[in-house]
Amino acid sequence: MAPWCDYLRGRGFEFPSSPLVEIDFAGLADILMRPDAATPADMVDALYYVHETAGAEDMDQLLAAVRARGLAVADDPGATPIDLAIDVWSAAPEVVRAHHAEAIAMRQQNFEYFGPTNPVRGVFPAIDTELRQRLESELDDWFESHRRGRGCRMFVIRHPPMTWILVRHGQPMRREASQKDDGGVGTEFYRPQRHDVLIYDERSGDVGVHANTKGERNLYLRTLGHHLFSGEEHFQTAGRFTLDPLIADGPEALNVEDVDGIKAVRLVEYRRYWGGVYREMETRKAEDVFAALAARNIRGLAGGRLNSATFKVAFEDSEKERSVTIRPPGIARYERNDDSELIERWLRARGFILSGQGVDDDEAATAVLERA
Repeated sequence: MAPWCDYLRGRGFEFPSSPLVEIDFAGLADILMRPDAATPADMVDALYYVHETAGAEDMDQLLAAVRARGLAVADDPGATPIDLAIDVWSAAPEVVRAHHAEAIAMRQQNFEYFGPTNPVRGVFPAIDTELRQRLESELDDWFESHRRGRGCRMFVIRHPPMTWILVRHGQPMRREASQKDDGGVGTEFYRPQRHDVLIYDERSGDVGVHANTKGERNLYLRTLGHHLFSGEEHFQTAGRFTLDPLIADGPEALNVEDVDGIKAVRLVEYRRYWGGVYREMETRKAEDVFAALAARNIRGLAGGRLNSATFKVAFEDSEKERSVTIRPPGIARYERNDDSELIERWLRARGFILSGQGVDDDEAATAVLERA
């Protein structure tokens, strides 16, 4: 907290005169819990980033970054995750910021997929500092013209065969009523921050986009296509999933005998669109849909159009079942990130994942799924 000693002293906090004097933690906490107009923005940033990167998993990744870059950070076996986050922030704040961006990108699992106009496979093109700044400037032109301000930042995180691209940018200005400590009221006017995420699969050339608006989504597709691929129209809507196996194979579509790691799968819900004048939509739920239909002498799911299906999956290493939802053409939802490899193996084995054009079945793109 030394960089902000003048501010803290002005708020009544006294720094200890020696290491033997106990810090007034209660007084410091009271100041931090009651920020005022003079609160230093860089202090708020430091506290935010340290707090957001102070978990056990964060510790492992920050330690790897420290060793890779040779940062002068104390080798203290008694350090807690937050101690390490503070040390790394003090030595190289950009390392903590980059790790925070990567953590945000990895947590986001809700994507809409787009495929290349021509089958393309290969690593995501390199983005050096000059190109990144050019991309950011072009994105900023759009953001500014659409009342989102400038100053966006792009982070590229490579974990072959996937590459994650995080774009941090502003949103339209927001005005909100605020409550003052003295009982008065006021108005706060500010620009919220947002993180959009793209993910590129080098095995298929598909890109998944998580963005707040259609305009932002199209902006990313055009910009990446123009600067890194064949042109602005390079990415088109990609169909990844189908529910046809439920209709064609019935209960056999849930077979997992050839998928090590999964004990059983049950269909527990589906949504079917019947259309017609009244645009009829049917939703059916049961502990086991196929068993419930069989008990009523209803055969199969033929008719209408299946829009989504939810399954309960029993894993060999867990007593608790976890749900998986498929929503064609390009979205699936699951409860835990670690389940993706086994889920994909079952989905592909039963034909729920479509093979990409020009891509062998055993090299088809891994489905990036939407976390519940």
